[in-house]
Amino acid sequence: MRTNNKENVHSTTEQAIRLLDAVRRANGATISDLLSEFDISRSALYTHLNTLSDSGLVIRENGRYWVGIRSKEFSVAAETRKPSYQHVKNEIQYLENEFEAETEFLIEEAGRINVIYHSENIDHNRVRLYAHNTAAGKAILADLPDQRVHEILDEHGLPQETENTITAKDELFDELEVISERGYAYNNNECFDGYHGIGATVGGIDGSILGAVTLGGPIYRIPENRLKNELVDALQNTTNEIEKSIEENRSIISSELASQD
Repeated sequence: MRTNNKENVHSTTEQAIRLLDAVRRANGATISDLLSEFDISRSALYTHLNTLSDSGLVIRENGRYWVGIRSKEFSVAAETRKPSYQHVKNEIQYLENEFEAETEFLIEEAGRINVIYHSENIDHNRVRLYAHNTAAGKAILADLPDQRVHEILDEHGLPQETENTITAKDELFDELEVISERGYAYNNNECFDGYHGIGATVGGIDGSILGAVTLGGPIYRIPENRLKNELVDALQNTTNEIEKSIEENRSIISSELASQD
């Protein structure tokens, strides 16, 4: 969970992280690009970029700054930090071929929904999503205490990304209640135009929410009636099998509990 106490946040570090993210979003940023986005001097900007370059987190090629390949070290470490994640991947990899649907496993960190596994190659702008307009996010929110849901929504808002995105708290909470009762969430073209999906949570060995598995795809390829019938059964059977596998391997993955002490 992110801290709300700004006294414990170092402004220089925060600015360097924002700069690194700007380089990522631009997929190759010039000095002019970055100066137009950040209210800092040219010399301060160069100091940040030189520091990031020296660490290998950004590189300079052809007059532009790019995210360095060293950043992959961090993503791999994050994706493998919990042994349970691999059990999830092993259980869901067959789903795409069997049902011709895109398969994902996502987790909530710092109030955002992050892709750990996706059956297809996806753009880097699609690996960190909002909770209120994704099937995984809504499934996770439905299992969280109301106080935590309010914290997430207060921090990140409910930005509208398609005409179907829910942007009112009351409406979202009504839907979360429905999700809790039926056991899965539905993303009705709310995050990306022309895409829908279903999601259900997976419990960890300590009873917490490990993450959520989703099945989905373009609306033209997967009709709604098929998504909400055949694929719902497949999704719920799979999450049950994942939780069973995690429980059966409790002794092997008990390090997850130790890491939380």
